[in-house]
Amino acid sequence: MMGEGDAGLTGIPVTLEIAAVTDIGRLRKSNQDNFYVNGCYIDHYNVTAERFETVDSSATHILAVCDGMGGLEEGDVAAMIGVSTLDEYADAFMEAKSSAMAAFFARKAIDAANDRILRRARKIGKAMGSTFAMLVVSANYLYACNLGDSEIFLKTRYGMERLSKPQTVAQELVDRGAISERQASRSIVRNQLSQYLGMENLKGLKPNECALEIRTGDILMICSDGVSDSLADHSIYACLSPNRTVKEIADTIIEKAVRGGSGDNLTVVIARVVDDGRNARLIRLLTAALGISAAVVAVITLILALI
Repeated sequence: MMGEGDAGLTGIPVTLEIAAVTDIGRLRKSNQDNFYVNGCYIDHYNVTAERFETVDSSATHILAVCDGMGGLEEGDVAAMIGVSTLDEYADAFMEAKSSAMAAFFARKAIDAANDRILRRARKIGKAMGSTFAMLVVSANYLYACNLGDSEIFLKTRYGMERLSKPQTVAQELVDRGAISERQASRSIVRNQLSQYLGMENLKGLKPNECALEIRTGDILMICSDGVSDSLADHSIYACLSPNRTVKEIADTIIEKAVRGGSGDNLTVVIARVVDDGRNARLIRLLTAALGISAAVVAVITLILALI
């Protein structure tokens, strides 16, 4: 459910430790995946492997994975259009004060990317498409959305949950009760997407969306289906260890997916919440409500840091 957030608490930084990896894999001749991390994405083609890592403190973080569709032409171009269009909306996301506002801008970015891919496809006379999975991380909310079968996971102290939902023909049949989950996993339409960037759809694209809160220590993961199709959820859960750096987690997941038989391109973005901004929010609220002095604020800050 999309929340309205608290406009009075915007601007509070959240610190994330982030790693992103894309790899061509063992069987593909080109890499049609791309990732986006706070303004950084792959702006060239024919990438064999690319790695990125950072510790970033910001009021809003934008993370994404786009997987160009291998069955269509120029999937790498479609994926790049997806991430580059998202980048054009970065300033708008930075101003979003709630998950509802983030959802509004996400749909704008999706529609713009879809239109651009369709225009290019018509111009060159070739079909083009890409999945799209993104996260907006703020002190007020966590917003997630996806088109296609790129996946989003959240691991907390209580377990792991999937924030995405595969938008495939097989999943639609499951939702209608026509087939079981087990039958869907073996179906010939299990990888046939029902929603994706580059799709002709007069009714408009409908991303799967959700919103919730984050806590310090939570680990977020976005990946292409080259990863999620090769690793069971329990294997992904085991990889998302608090005792590993995010770089180690990302590399381990890629290695396991390759050993698990993935023949696709592989891309993963991992983000650990180092500081969720909760202490800063509490201090700001106390200062505003009580009008307390800077000295008292400093003492409260020290106490919270020791808890």
